[in-house]
Amino acid sequence: MYWEEDNQENLNKTDNTMVDVSLKVNCNKISADHAYDLFEAVQKKFPKIRDIENLAIHSVHGAESGAGWERPETEIYLSKRTRFCIRTPVEYSREFYKLDGEILKIGKYEMTLSKPSTKNLTITDTLFCRSVVIENNNNNEEEFLQDVHSSLKSMGVNVKKMLCGKEHFIKIPNKILVGKTLLITDLEKIDSIKIQQLGIGIGKLYGCGIFLPHKSIAPVAISKSSE
Repeated sequence: MYWEEDNQENLNKTDNTMVDVSLKVNCNKISADHAYDLFEAVQKKFPKIRDIENLAIHSVHGAESGAGWERPETEIYLSKRTRFCIRTPVEYSREFYKLDGEILKIGKYEMTLSKPSTKNLTITDTLFCRSVVIENNNNNEEEFLQDVHSSLKSMGVNVKKMLCGKEHFIKIPNKILVGKTLLITDLEKIDSIKIQQLGIGIGKLYGCGIFLPHKSIAPVAISKSSE
């Protein structure tokens, strides 16, 4: 845990330099480890996708658990509300509308996309990422947080509170990326948007280092500190 107490005014605004292009998904299930296959499927439609600075491909997520059901290790079952997102500089956003009606072949699965829309990034004081991968990190929690802190400092971001958690493994050719969930809170508004725009660590084309708004954990932190 990295935790530095301070007061923060909670302001919500938007920024449209980077946006999320979101598409409705028609697919019953997908491999739990689909990040690289998804990247390859998108790259086939947009061969120069690696050339777009700070572009990130969100992994597709289903229900983690519900009614006693735990997500299986091999496949994720998707609902009718599932959407696929690409975070992109706004000037490229309309290009990805061309995915409307397209079928992405993701390994042995097929995913039909429709109804594209664009969503601006939201500035909030708390952000969450499902998988942050720090290159050459030995996955020790304290060292991981220090590496993240150093990375953010190099971006000009002042971090006050961070929590990391569950490990995730992402298979890419000749390598397995090891990431951790990461929650950052008590952020200044300019830092919040910068983290969402730039991400943290490596593997953004494989769903890593992409941050989303999250409910504040301040009440939880206060409760724990008083125990």
